[in-house]
Amino acid sequence: MKKTVLCVDIGTTSLKTAVISKEGLQTAFAQSPFKNPDSRYISKDWIEQLKNCIEEIKPFIKDVEAVSISGNGPTVVTEDNATVLWNAKTDDLQAEIKNTTNSLFLPKIAALRKAYPCEFEKSKTIFSGPEYLIYFLTGEKVTILPESRYKNAYWCKELLELNNMDSEKFPPFRKIGENYGTVNLEKEDSENLYLLQGLPVYGCGPDFIAAMIGTGCTATGALCDCAGSSEGFNLCIPLPFKDSRIRLLPSVTPGLWNAAVMIPESGRLLFNYKNKLEKETDRTWTYPELIDFCFDHKDSEGHEILETLLKISENALSILKDVAEKCGIEFPDHMFVAGGQAKNKRWMAEKERRLGIKLEVSSIPDAELLGDWKAVNNGQN
Repeated sequence: MKKTVLCVDIGTTSLKTAVISKEGLQTAFAQSPFKNPDSRYISKDWIEQLKNCIEEIKPFIKDVEAVSISGNGPTVVTEDNATVLWNAKTDDLQAEIKNTTNSLFLPKIAALRKAYPCEFEKSKTIFSGPEYLIYFLTGEKVTILPESRYKNAYWCKELLELNNMDSEKFPPFRKIGENYGTVNLEKEDSENLYLLQGLPVYGCGPDFIAAMIGTGCTATGALCDCAGSSEGFNLCIPLPFKDSRIRLLPSVTPGLWNAAVMIPESGRLLFNYKNKLEKETDRTWTYPELIDFCFDHKDSEGHEILETLLKISENALSILKDVAEKCGIEFPDHMFVAGGQAKNKRWMAEKERRLGIKLEVSSIPDAELLGDWKAVNNGQN
């Protein structure tokens, strides 16, 4: 029997929650920004903003039968909240790392050890981002592995020990869609979270995996554009095609692969410009207002940012068309779009015009949240 789920996604600048019914309909939504997104203890703020979101959607919590969590990655956290985010600059560590598997996590783990040596040594466990929140809620220590081939992107005992890291610090791998435990918090410590007490907890792990599942970009030829602080154009392909212009990772579907063209700072550019504009005008701007202003003021820095993002997007799509041709698959005539951009009609219309492809939005635009729901009710599919 399907469950009504409280879906939680830890973004880079905010935390999003939704109550999604047994039928897959979003009945409540709340989003709460982090006080200081670049704080070394940002993971502590994840908990605070989860409390704020739950308070906002409190009337709907009574229907919830499970919790499911995803979040930005590869982010790593110690037990006492020292955090290195996925977008931390770690290029200076590359020469120090003995890495034969192209792990996405090892540079962040090494950065955590270097930046916070005392916290790293003292911590019995090193968590990936969303798994830290699972640990806070349940007391259970897990690492969600999207698919067996992802071990190379994470870590293994040999690789950790090669880099003088205690492999016992790293929780065992678990599959997407498993029950990782139940919410088990003391009332005095949990404040608003006591509403969740006893609920089973599931998860998708990395937010881009949750987005792939949420948009259905898990079959050959499926295409999606997922945007948050960063942005990725993703095409599901049938073979491990190598090209320096793409980031190739396994799909969550065994035997398939995900070819991605990344735009690392797309959302961050707009976020920073929004903050700048708010200081200059001494008022708060919504994102629809911001997009309108940028398009209407062609001499503004914001207009230049949008033009740059559109040109990069055109190039990204061109690269994936080339990959599809070389993989012998037909390029789709539509692309799913997820994230905040999917809620902005003017941006979507202009992007569709410039890219020359039909853009579609899932029933729930924040596809990570829909992916979290599917992790509970449909497994990976």
